[in-house]
Amino acid sequence: MIWYLVTAPHAYTVSEHLRGEWGASLRKRMVVMPYELLTRMPVMPQGSYIFSDLERLDALPRKILGRVWARLQDSGCRMLNHPERSLRRLELLDALHKDGRNDFRAFRADTAGEPWRYPVFIRQEKEHSGAQSPLLHDLQSVREALLQAVLSGHALSELLVVEMCDTADTGGIYRKYSAFRIGDRIIPRHVLFSRKWMLKDMDLLEPAHRAEARDYCQANPHESELRDLFARAQIHYGRIDYAVGRDGRLQVWEINTNPQIMRAPQAYPESVRHFHHAFAERYLEAMQSIDSDGEESTDARWSDLAKALVAQGGRRSRP
Repeated sequence: MIWYLVTAPHAYTVSEHLRGEWGASLRKRMVVMPYELLTRMPVMPQGSYIFSDLERLDALPRKILGRVWARLQDSGCRMLNHPERSLRRLELLDALHKDGRNDFRAFRADTAGEPWRYPVFIRQEKEHSGAQSPLLHDLQSVREALLQAVLSGHALSELLVVEMCDTADTGGIYRKYSAFRIGDRIIPRHVLFSRKWMLKDMDLLEPAHRAEARDYCQANPHESELRDLFARAQIHYGRIDYAVGRDGRLQVWEINTNPQIMRAPQAYPESVRHFHHAFAERYLEAMQSIDSDGEESTDARWSDLAKALVAQGGRRSRP
């Protein structure tokens, strides 16, 4: 059985996939368990454990979960993503810039100071909501954007100032590549195309773009370098988002340890639905490969208990 550990408010990333048509085959071998409910488990059973959502955890929870990790590993469980050793967003960006891989830098807003290379933008360190500001071209604009973010309820200590890295091609098109690592497998997810510098969804879907995305998913052209990047981050389950710079080098935006798997089939345009279905099949195969049992669970007691705890926790969380 695979145990997917996650923060309770963000369990939807996998839960929605398991409820859908494309995730049905995983339901009998995978359980989503919020970290907040771990203490209600009388004992943690054998299986494979994915520690996800690490970028949202503070130091103390990660330290405690590091001890849980050690006990599970000593008992013979298969473990993915160490709560303390896996690099989170700022740690990863710092490491990749120092390694000479990334051309841009990021700074925590409460300790940042010039000089940085303009333009920059503001984003949350722990979330995946993208830029919190437009591109900023001078210090006064940065100060005003940070003040606006704080007045909107964001803590200064959880904001980053990030240098913009322009990866548009000669036609002004930006590409955001995404690929999963699941155990030992690197699985291309998609390429998003846009004329906007900050991509959260695909704005352009011409036949040439569909063909390029298809070729990327089939050829897996960056597999070797992505494997090295995941190893540098010490992350064994997650999705890397990146671009290819004008000099051909990869520029990494982040590795999300709790990525949304996919939407329901009908949410995708029919012209590209088969691409997503193909990814769903590759995702299933990769998850089956990390299942320590190698087959669907024959003992439903643990699964039923976990699901009951999740349901109970969900009821308690509602107002």
